[in-house]
Amino acid sequence: MSLRADSVFQKAAMADSKRRVKSIGHFTYIWTIENMRIPCILNSPTFTVQAMDKTKWRLSLDCDITEPMELKIFRESEDDGPDSIEIKFELSFLGVNGLPLIRQLNCQQFCKGGGCLFRQFANESSVFIQRRAEFLPRDALTVRCRMWRAGTEISKPDLCFARTLLRPDRHSFVWTIRGFSTLQRGQKRQLLLNPTSRGGIQLILNFFIKEENGEEYVCIGIEDSTEIDHSWYNIQICILGVEGNVVYSKNAFVNIESHINFFTKRKLMNEEASLIPNDVLCLRCEIQGEAKTVWSRIETCRHINSMGLATIAKEMDEVDVFEPQMTSIVSSSFTEAMKSLLEEGTLTDVSLRAGSKLFPAHKCILSARSSVFKAMFSRDMMEKTSQFVEITDVNEDTLRELLSYIYTDSVGELEWRGAADLYRAADKYELLDLKRRCSTFLKSEISVSSICTVLVVADMHHDQGLREKAQDFVMRQDAEFFASDTWRNFKKENSYLAMEIMEQIVCNIKSHQ
Repeated sequence: MSLRADSVFQKAAMADSKRRVKSIGHFTYIWTIENMRIPCILNSPTFTVQAMDKTKWRLSLDCDITEPMELKIFRESEDDGPDSIEIKFELSFLGVNGLPLIRQLNCQQFCKGGGCLFRQFANESSVFIQRRAEFLPRDALTVRCRMWRAGTEISKPDLCFARTLLRPDRHSFVWTIRGFSTLQRGQKRQLLLNPTSRGGIQLILNFFIKEENGEEYVCIGIEDSTEIDHSWYNIQICILGVEGNVVYSKNAFVNIESHINFFTKRKLMNEEASLIPNDVLCLRCEIQGEAKTVWSRIETCRHINSMGLATIAKEMDEVDVFEPQMTSIVSSSFTEAMKSLLEEGTLTDVSLRAGSKLFPAHKCILSARSSVFKAMFSRDMMEKTSQFVEITDVNEDTLRELLSYIYTDSVGELEWRGAADLYRAADKYELLDLKRRCSTFLKSEISVSSICTVLVVADMHHDQGLREKAQDFVMRQDAEFFASDTWRNFKKENSYLAMEIMEQIVCNIKSHQ
């Protein structure tokens, strides 16, 4: 190739690189919402854009039951910026590869307290059902906001990560309605449901018969103690046959103080022998309430050196730049210092007790790493002033590993039973990264001897990815496994979980026939 041609290519490459860098947002905000559920109304943590006169912003996501998903960007009413600022911005939902699945672009003048609303940003059915694997990998929705200051050149673009953890109030149980045929209109059978997590709501489930248009219906309704009329619950009711199999199933959203007509009484009485043996109707109920925010925070912010943007990918008609992967590099000297602080018990102000073993620790370090410990030591609870905290449901070895992770951010060599115990503890104290590490280990160590424990752990802690991996393992087993004592004992102790798994296997077999 000639020197002249080579020079031409170099100039073209430089021009293309300049064009690509200009496509980078002055500010990029990536907000991940874990355990995403509907319905919900969420606000992101407030973020400050230094390059735009230190203006403050937040995103808001509104997921109703029957309406399209709304996404909004707001400028806070109080910040250090000018009264009005013109911003070009892009809002998008990202897929697992970091590329937008849905996006909207706009340019607007923002006054303090002003905002922009996209009323039909996404179709809920597409996000939560048809394309769930794309939009919600591991039940996490990632929202990206890119912003440009109109009429200015980019110098050092900013990148900020935020994360919100949701926890749905979920109930799963079997409800037997005795004397079903004698239940008269106006009579109610009630069931009290205690909250499944701290800060949850106590519910009252009502079962009754109601007549509409000359037909008697079996109805289910919900009451709670909050007196908030807009609270919604997703209810799935399954009618079980004499062998515990699901005969009929219906799903519906129910508002507080309202009810849903699930089945006609006549239909059930016509199948009395198989559905109501001994005049007992057996219902399997799944109730999920609005997801509550456990915590929401900015994880990290940084300046990006535009000269280091080496990985470039094209998407549609413009270029997106993949920023270099963030890494948390903790010096070995710092890790060793933290390890010594734990092992030597220097300046400790609390002791955690598991069984007969005491573990001296530091409230400030525990609080910084775990929102559960933070709440424990900062609110008016017994642990706030006590020098001893009893750690229930955690054995000595597990607590030792838990503390080691909290202080050093590292996990020792795991065995599957220890990993299962550590997984439970990580979920209890909301150490999400540790929970993910243990989940990854459990997935890699599934065997005939461990499968039942993994299934119970995945179901109890609502880990869909771990449960799917375990179910796939069960589906590949032969008749010898299902006739073994291991599976037989599992069915006795976890009958409805075993039934759900077998139903899934049957459905998968039929779908491939």
